[in-house]
Amino acid sequence: MKKLPIYIVLGAVVLLIIFVVVKKDKKVEVVDNNLIVQGIDMCYQYSKENSRGITDRAWLKMNIVGDSVTGEYHNLPAEKDSKTGKFSGTVGKMDPKISGRIADVWWDSSAEGMTVKEQLYIEFGEGSAVALFGEMVDKDDGTYVYKDTTKLTPGFQMSQVDCVALDERVAVEQYVRANISTITPEKAVLGGSWYVTSIDVNTATKTGSMTYEDGHIQGSQNFSYVVNNGEVKINLLSKTTPPKPKEKPVACTMDAKQCPDGSYVGRSGPNCTFACPQ
Repeated sequence: MKKLPIYIVLGAVVLLIIFVVVKKDKKVEVVDNNLIVQGIDMCYQYSKENSRGITDRAWLKMNIVGDSVTGEYHNLPAEKDSKTGKFSGTVGKMDPKISGRIADVWWDSSAEGMTVKEQLYIEFGEGSAVALFGEMVDKDDGTYVYKDTTKLTPGFQMSQVDCVALDERVAVEQYVRANISTITPEKAVLGGSWYVTSIDVNTATKTGSMTYEDGHIQGSQNFSYVVNNGEVKINLLSKTTPPKPKEKPVACTMDAKQCPDGSYVGRSGPNCTFACPQ
């Protein structure tokens, strides 16, 4: 057998070295990309029942890498239009005035079937976060920015929560809201349809409670749940309140009464009485 020329052998060795180096570089690049994708996750949530028995809600998820941030913010007031969507932007340095940082992001917010890109400030730190709202102006390119960043109003004050627990809580809540008509055994009346007015989920005990109505009657249920591979299953527990007629608001007459101090008051309360200052 003839010996291979030395330059062929050297060439093969060089190619092998190049292959190893390139493969090693690619592996490092993949690791670096994984680090970029992972970043730091921070999650926050707000939930509180108002005087009418319906719940104001908000939740925020952020992934921070250096001074870049991506995430999702859902602002869900009970009696105002909701806004939900994903965002991306930058994060400033620690601000001692607020003991936290400010994220300046572009929020693809959806409300009433429409999606717009708008500026959003989010103040956050260890323990809490809040989104800031204000008058918006169109930049003439379909995006909206704050008209005056010195005149912003804070939204719901959200508390920091475990991100895994938040994902589970949101999944259960969304499932219950979407399937309330089949979850509860009672039937809606007078052509109405059930909808959830409030829901509370305890991820530690895998239980929750919900109230619902159809515009005519109201009810509530306790439940336990299981989440397996993203699939939610609900098991109803003891009923807390049977469906009952929904209370109608009282309409008082518009007359007024002069009080001993000279002021005038109108009728108010469930009995439409006059209440003068004490």
